Amino acid sequence: MSLAPILASSAAIKFQLAAAVLALGLGSAVLLMRKGTLAHRSIGWAWIGVMLAVALSSFAITSIWPAHYSPVHILSIVTLMSLPAAVWLRRQGNIRAHAITMVLTFAGLVIAGIFTLAPGRLLHAAVFGL
Repeated sequence: MSLAPILASSAAIKFQLAAAVLALGLGSAVLLMRKGTLAHRSIGWAWIGVMLAVALSSFAITSIWPAHYSPVHILSIVTLMSLPAAVWLRRQGNIRAHAITMVLTFAGLVIAGIFTLAPGRLLHAAVFGL
């Protein structure tokens, strides 16, 4: 493992990577903790904020296909729609739909993270040294 590829990357990539790692940790905590508590709500709001940062910052990264957005940006658009939808569902009292929306949004983060480990990608080079 080498941090050199990450350290040599753009500020946008560094920002998004830091936000995504934080989102992964906060999201995992929210999923594991007792639901409905003040801690769940507080960390959940923090997770929403960090996920917004992850999704929005993705539009500053077009290095896979220079000057173009890639299919992963569709996931960013879906995230930008699902987060307010999940909040709205909770406020409407539809806890089940809120939970499903949040879990699926978290799953999207995990899936996007897995794709960043594909050969030829920055994190692949950092983690596997190739």
